[in-house]
Amino acid sequence: MNTVANKSSPSFPVRRMDYDFDAMPKYWCDDEPSLTHYFTGLSTLFPEGESYFVRSVRALRAKVKKGTQLDRDIGAFIGQEAMHSKEHHAFHVSAQKYDLDPASLELMTGMILKSIEALFPKKWNLLVTVGLEHYTAVLVATMMRSTYQLMRNDTVRDLWLWHSVEETEHKAVAFDLYQELYGNGLGAYVPRVAIYTFSLALITTLSTIYHVMLMKRDGQLFNARSWNRFFSFAGEHYKIFAPQFLAYYQYSFHPNDVDESSLVLNAKKVLGLTAH
Repeated sequence: MNTVANKSSPSFPVRRMDYDFDAMPKYWCDDEPSLTHYFTGLSTLFPEGESYFVRSVRALRAKVKKGTQLDRDIGAFIGQEAMHSKEHHAFHVSAQKYDLDPASLELMTGMILKSIEALFPKKWNLLVTVGLEHYTAVLVATMMRSTYQLMRNDTVRDLWLWHSVEETEHKAVAFDLYQELYGNGLGAYVPRVAIYTFSLALITTLSTIYHVMLMKRDGQLFNARSWNRFFSFAGEHYKIFAPQFLAYYQYSFHPNDVDESSLVLNAKKVLGLTAH
């Protein structure tokens, strides 16, 4: 792992990762299908999703004064997201040996996002990114708190923990860009929450469809015991997620309202990352 950072650089580093997933077992999450396929389904959203985030931010970056802290943070955001796309794609390639074909779900995600990108103006594409960055920040906090302990393969665990750390580090960048360009008045608030509602519906629908498709491809679609395990996990965690998702609708919301520094510190210790 190589970290790129210096004193005049952004608030967080770009880490160059190169994970080897060859030893990844079929059921790497809690030794069972439904949780493994749930997270794999989420993962298939990332390569194309992160690329879309990069394009949406890059499309408006020129409006930010060069050399400012926000400009530097946007550069690091782009670097981190590019690495997430690369590593999650490598993760999916390794899963091909189990005949799950997650790459086809990546392709589907890309087609949907490119259609949205063509239809939406730059401001709305940025708002999809802003909203989904919050959605991701909520999920990764729980990953760093406890879910990583269900990962039965160290490499897969490290992938998710590393991604979680970096999502937390850059969770406010797209939001700050939006506020820099469009302010924080009522005219900025209404489209922010409207597009967030759309984005929540989109990611919930896609992740559910992908979960079911992966279970079907694995011949586990009617595995009641495994589904019960997933619904127990989901019920427990959505009690935590729901109020945090709804917090985005607050007029004065900002991603940094929630402090996950202790979770990030613990995750970095598990990963063996530097203190930065």
